[in-house]
Amino acid sequence: MTVQRLPPLGDSELAEDLRDLLAAWPYRLHRTLAHSPESLVRWMPWAEHILLRNRLPARDREIAILRVAWNAACAYEWGMHAMVARRIGMTDADIDAVVEGAASAHWQPHEAALVSAVDQLMATHRIDDPTWAGLAARHEPAALVDFLYVTGQFMMIAWILNGLAIAPEEGLEPLPARPAARS
Repeated sequence: MTVQRLPPLGDSELAEDLRDLLAAWPYRLHRTLAHSPESLVRWMPWAEHILLRNRLPARDREIAILRVAWNAACAYEWGMHAMVARRIGMTDADIDAVVEGAASAHWQPHEAALVSAVDQLMATHRIDDPTWAGLAARHEPAALVDFLYVTGQFMMIAWILNGLAIAPEEGLEPLPARPAARS
């Protein structure tokens, strides 16, 4: 395993305004991003909005975030959002279905469309018309835009976490093992 490339900053290394900001977000991700304090201060309101105040239902948001984490093999993001998903009532079967993908018999049609849309965005940077129709059948335009914001935001976070090799927080659920390749 790669060693974390930049250490999370401790309270004594943070300016007072950053200590106040990070009191609500005391995680390794945020304390590592504090190496660029101006960017962190400007990014946090956006990040909080996209996570906490977007127009997607919480379950749909977490399905999308977990699928991004799975596709990006991002253990930190997976662990944090498996925890969030469970807090909002998602079950082991729901989380297992994220790993299985859009073809899982567990999903409602709009949930399969969410998973498929994340996969398509990450693979081709586009969503095909049938998948978009599946999303649009369930969500108002504002939620459709917010789905794209959520997916893009958490793709970026996965890149940051993986690029800096930020270790997952203690006690979080690990990223599930990849299924063995079929020959």
